[in-house]
Amino acid sequence: MNVAQAASQPAQQQTSSLPQNSDNASTTPLPDVTINNAAQDQGVTGVISPTSASLQVPAPPPAAAVPSIDTGVNAPIAKPSQPLPSPSQANGPAATPTSAVATVLVKARLPNDRVGILEDRIAEDPRGDMEAWLELISEHRKRNKLSEARAVYDRFFEVFPHAAEQWVAYAKMESDADAFYQLEQIFQRSLMSVPHVKLWSTYLDYVRRRNNLTTDTSGNARQIVSQAFEFVLQNVGIDRDSGHIWQDYIDFIKSGPGTVGGTSWQDQQKMDQLRKAYQRAVVVPTHATNTIWNEYSKFEMDLNKNTGRKFLQEKSPAFVTARSSAVAMANFTRELQRTTLPKLPPAHGFDGDVEYMRQVELWKHWINWEKDDPLVIREEDPAAYKNRLVYVYKHALMALRFWPEIWFDAAEFCFENDIKDASGKEQSKVFLEQGVTANPESLLLAFKQADSVEIAMANESGDGALKRRGDAVREVYNKALDALYGLVKKTDARKSQAIARAKEQAEWEAEDAPEVMQVEDDDEYQPNGDASKKKEEALQRQIDAIQKGAKAETDLLKKLITSAWVGLMRAMRRIQGKGKIGEDIGGSRQVFADARKRGWITSEVYVASALMEYHSYKDPAATRILEKGVRLYPEDEYFALEYLKHLIAINDVTNARAVFETTVSRLASKPETLDKAKPLYAYFHEYESQYGELSQVIKLEKRMADLWPSEPQIQLFAHRFSAPSFDPTSARPIISPATQAKPKAFAMPSIETTKPASITNSPRQALAHFAATSSPKRPFPHDESDNEMQRPRKFAREESPLKGAAGRRLDASRRNKDGNITPMVAQPTLPRDIMFLLRIIPGADKYDVLKFSPERMVELIRSLDLSRVQV
Repeated sequence: MNVAQAASQPAQQQTSSLPQNSDNASTTPLPDVTINNAAQDQGVTGVISPTSASLQVPAPPPAAAVPSIDTGVNAPIAKPSQPLPSPSQANGPAATPTSAVATVLVKARLPNDRVGILEDRIAEDPRGDMEAWLELISEHRKRNKLSEARAVYDRFFEVFPHAAEQWVAYAKMESDADAFYQLEQIFQRSLMSVPHVKLWSTYLDYVRRRNNLTTDTSGNARQIVSQAFEFVLQNVGIDRDSGHIWQDYIDFIKSGPGTVGGTSWQDQQKMDQLRKAYQRAVVVPTHATNTIWNEYSKFEMDLNKNTGRKFLQEKSPAFVTARSSAVAMANFTRELQRTTLPKLPPAHGFDGDVEYMRQVELWKHWINWEKDDPLVIREEDPAAYKNRLVYVYKHALMALRFWPEIWFDAAEFCFENDIKDASGKEQSKVFLEQGVTANPESLLLAFKQADSVEIAMANESGDGALKRRGDAVREVYNKALDALYGLVKKTDARKSQAIARAKEQAEWEAEDAPEVMQVEDDDEYQPNGDASKKKEEALQRQIDAIQKGAKAETDLLKKLITSAWVGLMRAMRRIQGKGKIGEDIGGSRQVFADARKRGWITSEVYVASALMEYHSYKDPAATRILEKGVRLYPEDEYFALEYLKHLIAINDVTNARAVFETTVSRLASKPETLDKAKPLYAYFHEYESQYGELSQVIKLEKRMADLWPSEPQIQLFAHRFSAPSFDPTSARPIISPATQAKPKAFAMPSIETTKPASITNSPRQALAHFAATSSPKRPFPHDESDNEMQRPRKFAREESPLKGAAGRRLDASRRNKDGNITPMVAQPTLPRDIMFLLRIIPGADKYDVLKFSPERMVELIRSLDLSRVQV
């Protein structure tokens, strides 16, 4: 029976129904639920209704038949009902937006109201305060309030849907309470979206718990457990921590009916199942790969040595690769924290940023390692290669849920390789949707998702196609804008709370401080005003620091909001053109109007809109937009510079000069804004140098020298004639190559050796005149130097023609003849030609110029870069 058939059997043919829920007062047994119905939602998550058809849990369908379960990750973010006030409306009656990330002011709680305090912390920082979530769940469980704990778990998984460790804790809580129906719902909501070994092991334990193999007489329970093992291994069997699951699966097969090595069909079937399980397990790099291989070797050799060697030789290369890969993974993941409780990345320069970036690097290294195909399966099994990479991406995203670059890389890889999930949906879109939900304020993911939507709908035609495409793209940008505007409001609320707390603290300190008196004229007492003044100054400094920090955060958010509006404006121009404000096809002009209405934008929105009108449509509205912007941003040097460039581009030099004079006069009047005028002066100086009169150029340089006296005058003068890639005033041509282009002496490493004081050795075979002695051996050299080069060359002597007493007598007669010593010449064993060459070569003592060291010569040859040699 296959898995699909097991899942489609009627309830009366399945195993016994689930026992009663201990939390339910009803005596009616709860129906079984299968993973097949995971896609049947009750509003938010994949929850099966208690009145649904009775199905069986432990019989999991194949992965292809299991749809991905939506756990609320893709729920849309609430949009603000009213826009935030713009900077120009800050002093007026501003409207307050209601956002999904709205800040909740901290209420006064009693110290013993532990739950209330934790709820306030979660409401204020739902993504950052992980400890508050876990403490709140623990508090409810300590009080045995399972209903409240379930409610907190549901809220928790809306924010952290891939927190496998908490899914396991949630399942354990329901299992301990024998709440099997709730436990099955947990598996439906989490299994297919969280490929974690612990979670799937928990599911496997539940299946084995509900299907007792000891009392199984029909074999249905064993079949269900076998299908569950296949289901689990198909989804997490490639994990490096899945070794114990493979071992349990092999032990499960061993415990089945039949005898390994028997002759019956059941014995042969068991042998085939074991061999298949072993061969699948030994090619997966896990902690148990070596152990399983040893078991497999023993299994094959015990059955038949000849066929066993054949099977082992076939799987040996794959096993060796898997074993080496397992060792490599163990090495580079030693510092890796495979947590599923993600944290927000610390800001650069603050506590924890180095450690967080180290984890990012380690995850990226693992991903790149998998891309290098260490298991050598890219060509043979491309599906397995892609599956491994998607699996690693999913695990990286569990730990780095709030790092948008990983979401982007995962989506890009799936898009390039056309990967689809189990339900047939493009995996790249799934990653983008989940990434945007986890990081709604990330413009990287918003831009990527908007581009994918625009490309996917590019071929649509018919009535309303432009509006549908525009609405789809705007929906993506609206989510990002809503999140960013919510952060602006939250930042402002935090600033107000911090200032209020500082003032309250100062008041408490003033009330608790004893009154200090000072004596004047020995008879009058007055309060000490100096101490009070110092406290007020300290409070003001604290408030200024709070406001400065809040302003830095707000300025960054304004730039992000501006970039989002500009991106949306460009996208709508591509889709709908410039459009018309207030109509269905609003185009880029409607986006510009909406951006001005919601506020918190910089001058770049005006510049982008104006340049779009000019370059795309040659519309005179571009100048009017810039004229409006220059009144709103009178001290913005970037806007003034772009305005000048536009006026020069349309050849309106008169207005360009007027704008320049007005702007630089305003900026130069204040010391704090003087440097903002420098890029304006530089641009206009370049324009005057190229197209203006010399007198105007000199006057402009005089003004610049007065404003910035420390700047070198020659640099300003040279700027008239220099191009972006060449400065003719600083270039020096070569007039005399002999004197100006003389090559420098290249210092080569010395390869010479020091000439010894006395050289006695020679490359030729010299006749040795030995001193008068009765010994046939060579005389001991008189020079006792340890230098080997100064010793006489040694040659192997041939064997004496006469040995024994006769040889000694003959030798003695030769040496004692006429009382003279006959010179002894060692008989060479070298070839004749070489001996002749050695005799004609002059001795080493005749060579008194330079002497090279062989070792240094070899080092020199090795250091030569032959790639630079030109033939």
